[in-house]
Amino acid sequence: MQMAVIGAGISGLVCARKLAGAGHRVVVIEKSRSLGGRCATRKFGQHLVDTGAQYFTMRDEGIRKEVEQLAAGQLKKIEKPILSEGQIYRAGEERFYLANGNNRLGSLLADGLEVRRECEAGRVVQEGRRWKVLGEEYDAVISSAPWPQTASLFGLDPGIVVFEPNLTMLLEYSAPWDGSCYAKMDSSGMQPLAWVACENGKAGRIQNGKSVYVVQASVEYSREKLESKPEVWMEDLQLRLEKEWGLDVGLRGAVFAHRWRYARRSGDAIPSRMAMGLYVCGDSATESRIESVWKNGEETAGQVLADLA
Repeated sequence: MQMAVIGAGISGLVCARKLAGAGHRVVVIEKSRSLGGRCATRKFGQHLVDTGAQYFTMRDEGIRKEVEQLAAGQLKKIEKPILSEGQIYRAGEERFYLANGNNRLGSLLADGLEVRRECEAGRVVQEGRRWKVLGEEYDAVISSAPWPQTASLFGLDPGIVVFEPNLTMLLEYSAPWDGSCYAKMDSSGMQPLAWVACENGKAGRIQNGKSVYVVQASVEYSREKLESKPEVWMEDLQLRLEKEWGLDVGLRGAVFAHRWRYARRSGDAIPSRMAMGLYVCGDSATESRIESVWKNGEETAGQVLADLA
C-alpha cells in the first residue's frame, strides 16, 4: 500500500520508518529544508546550538535501544544540573543530546526513507476510498504537523488542540562559562525568562573563551510579544538574562532570535477519530517531549497497519 506522512518531525519519521519496515511505500512530505521539526539545531558563528528541544530523556527501554543503535558515538549526556527556584530539578534524571546537534535525530531517522523537502502538502482531498496529496493517491495519510496546520490540511476544527508560541534567543558572550549549572528554569510560568541554558554544558559545542546562552521566554510573554518587532523583545530578554546570570554587558557578542509560533501543545485535548485513512501523530496527540512523540509515532504506525490489514 502507499502512504504519505506529512511533516518530517521526530514522530512523523518514526511512524514512516515503521510503515516502510512493514513493506509499504511511504512518502514523507516536509515543507522546510530541515528534518526533525522542533528538534532543531543551527550554526551560530563558530558554535553549534540547539534552538528547539534542548535535550531528551530515554526512560522507555525500547526507545533507548533504538536511539543508541541509531546515534552510536554521537549520544552524549548532560552532566551539570538544571536549577528551578534555586533547587536541583529532578535530581538524578538522565538528559541526553547528540554531539553533532539534536537535529541529527531527524537525519538519522530519515535515512533510507523517501523524503520530499521544501514541499507544501496543501489540502488533503478524498478520492473514493483513497486520499490525494499533491496529485498522488494514498491509502493512508498521517500528519505529524502541529494541530493548526493539520486541521487546515484535513479540513477540521483548528481549535481542538491549542499550541503555545515561544520566543527563543541565542546570545554569545566573550567570557567562559562558570560551570555551576547547565540551565535555570522558572517552573511557575510567571517570569519572562522561562528557560535559560548554557550550551557550554554540551561538550565540544562552543568555541574556547566564549559562552552561549539559549533563552526561551514564557508562554505569556511570547504571546504578548509574538507579533512585535524582534529588536523590542530581544533587548529586553538580554537585559533580563544579564541581570539574572551576572553577565557583563560589555562582553556581548552575536545574537539570534527565532519565533516558534507552534512550540508545544497546551492542555490535554486530543483529536477524535479521523475519517478512515487519515491519522494524526506527534504532539497534536501527546505531550511535547521527544520521547513521547517518538512513542506516539510508533503507536500510530501500529494503528495504521491494523486498520489497513
